[in-house]
Amino acid sequence: MFTRYGPSSFSSRLRLALLLSAVFWPSLAGAATVHVASLAGTPLPTDPIIIRVVDPTRENRGIPQAQVTLTRVGHTARTELDTLVQQTGLDGRAHMTDLPPGRYHITIQAIGYDVLEDEIEVPAASEIVFRLSPTPFRLKGVLATANPLGSGVSYTASQTYDREELTGRMDPSIGSMLDGEPGLAMRSLGVATTRPVIRGFDGDRILVLENGERMGDVGESSADHAVGLDPLAIERIEVVRGPASLLYGSGALGGVVNLITRDIPRTWTRGWEGAVQTQGASMNDAGSGSAFLLYGADGWATTFRLSVREAGDIRTPTGTIQDTGLSSRDAALGWVHQGDAVRLGMTASLVDRAYDIPEAWDDPDEEVFISMERQALQGRLEWDPEQPGWIHGLEVRTLAARFFQQEIEREFGPDGRVEDGVGLEYDAKSLTSTATLRHGGRAGQGGGALGLSLRAREMDIGGDEAFTPGIRERSLALFTFQESPLSQTLTLQFGGRVEQNWHAARPNEAFPTAEQSRNAMALSGSLGLNWRTTAGWEAGLQLARAHRVPRVEELYANGAHLGAGAFEIGTPELADEVSHGADVFVRRNHGRASVELALFGNWIRDYIAFQPLGYTDAASGFPVFQHQGTDAQMFGGEVAGSLELSDVWSVRSGLDWVQGTRADETREPLPTIPPLRARLEVRADPGSWWWGGVVRAVSAQRRVAPDEAPTGGYYLVDTQFGFRMGPMGAHGLILRVDNALGTRYRDHLSRMPERDFFMPGRNVSVSYRWQF
Repeated sequence: MFTRYGPSSFSSRLRLALLLSAVFWPSLAGAATVHVASLAGTPLPTDPIIIRVVDPTRENRGIPQAQVTLTRVGHTARTELDTLVQQTGLDGRAHMTDLPPGRYHITIQAIGYDVLEDEIEVPAASEIVFRLSPTPFRLKGVLATANPLGSGVSYTASQTYDREELTGRMDPSIGSMLDGEPGLAMRSLGVATTRPVIRGFDGDRILVLENGERMGDVGESSADHAVGLDPLAIERIEVVRGPASLLYGSGALGGVVNLITRDIPRTWTRGWEGAVQTQGASMNDAGSGSAFLLYGADGWATTFRLSVREAGDIRTPTGTIQDTGLSSRDAALGWVHQGDAVRLGMTASLVDRAYDIPEAWDDPDEEVFISMERQALQGRLEWDPEQPGWIHGLEVRTLAARFFQQEIEREFGPDGRVEDGVGLEYDAKSLTSTATLRHGGRAGQGGGALGLSLRAREMDIGGDEAFTPGIRERSLALFTFQESPLSQTLTLQFGGRVEQNWHAARPNEAFPTAEQSRNAMALSGSLGLNWRTTAGWEAGLQLARAHRVPRVEELYANGAHLGAGAFEIGTPELADEVSHGADVFVRRNHGRASVELALFGNWIRDYIAFQPLGYTDAASGFPVFQHQGTDAQMFGGEVAGSLELSDVWSVRSGLDWVQGTRADETREPLPTIPPLRARLEVRADPGSWWWGGVVRAVSAQRRVAPDEAPTGGYYLVDTQFGFRMGPMGAHGLILRVDNALGTRYRDHLSRMPERDFFMPGRNVSVSYRWQF
């Protein structure tokens, strides 16, 4: 049972975080042991060499967990004598010791980057820097978000965020961690409920996945619903901007955010490894802690993770927003078996979360909060044949989840009695599964993938204030993704998805006669080109068709939604959304500088807009919104650039813009479209420490839908200091200050402005992470 948040202080949360750190803090001298294979040859070893692996597009930041392989080369022919393999630490450095003089072939691999191969001569400089070219894809055997082939070829703009970068961004929710990146904004209603917005697309037009599968929560349906996974559990985030319905199901008109955990690891070493992390924050007296453990043997491994988070009410420059606290528990247990060609793994996880909703903030005798539970089972089967022919591999992913959520109204009587009432209840059971077969092309050129996907969900909706019936959903899809090189510099991609959807309303007390049903076939397809030259130029073009089926709220809603603070009206006659889009990007890497320009356009037939009607429901006091169908157009673009001023100093900048318009006789703006935004970041990173400062400029949003409130422009200043300590940077300490100037502002996508609230004020947070 969720209890009302009592008074708390940042110092007490910080003391808790430091106490947890002390429990797990090892002796720095013995925190990590580096095992190096001996190399054949009689010459005496040279002095140690540090191999530093960096990302030139991210201010020359070190890339952690990159695999560095050195193979000694003979004098007359390249002959393997012995091999040394090392992994970079959190600072992107691998320490190579006991190297005899000679020439070595070096191979560097990291998830999300092209493989680099080169040669070095030993003795050499004490530190050698290698720069990897980023791609949003995979090493062998790891399916990636944007391309199931792992070829390193991209057709739309995309981003990846590794573990160290996520630690520096750590927040209670996914949306706030990604907010401000090119093309990425957030929808929010307090700390717990922020959700990513990509290029102005929101709700289930953005798919938030866990390890490539839908999570089974209801985070896409409303601003008061949270994503059902704590950020502390995430090892990597991959973001695809632009239509991604081809691989992940109808509806992903705006893009995909894939949250990747290590509950079912693909690689491991013998023995124990893991990580411990704690954080304290001042803005809402937050404290969190997490632990991840992995034990690996020759043919199997097991994992365990646990995270705990507590937070109080949000403080803004004008005061505290009551009833915005959070309490959360996450845990998972995983197991994986590795055979000669087959890897089989499974994991069980649970989430227990409760968070307040600022609906009854002005009534001290009442509060509204949400209690959420999620239990999930995930499985993954991978087959990589030792001698691949036409078939290169097979991956089968499955996720079954049970999700239960209640919106609870609590009243405090004058005699001290406490009464709880369930206003709204969701009880959902879901199953998703995807099988992807990778195959080769003709004459060894190109390749492709064939896939089968199924999804089933049943959701009952109840409570005293249920404003929709329940829903039963089924879908079955076939898809293909094909890639073929047209020349040494030009690659063609094409694919398609056929998905049959069935759904029917499920009666409840509020809608006892709900018997509506809809069947729809969704057709999605894409055609893309990628052009790459050795001169550092790369360009991509994609034409895509995406198809989205309306949600139950959009069709059948009729009532006050307490958590969202709106009276919602559905439209049963809504047609399916069909989007035709074009996406193009150009990227240039030249020495220490890089720049990327991305432009997009979407022409959407029967776009469903959540339109304010300009009046208030008398009984609930909430503003009335209706889900209306209209043709629409979305245009915009992003520019991102980086410049490495030296081996220590770097600069990164970005700008994004999107405009949504009804494509009817009114030509009115669509609601909840992000304004023009710009970003400038300066970073210093000599290795053992780093410093970063960010200035974000957000313009006023005056181009608004009828009866939608405009918002003013503002500037935000953020800064952070980080320290890497111990062998291979195993210990990381980060001091971060968000909104350092205490700026008073409203975010245009937040539900808070409609309640006359400002966004959070100055926040000081301290994070510590130990990786062993």
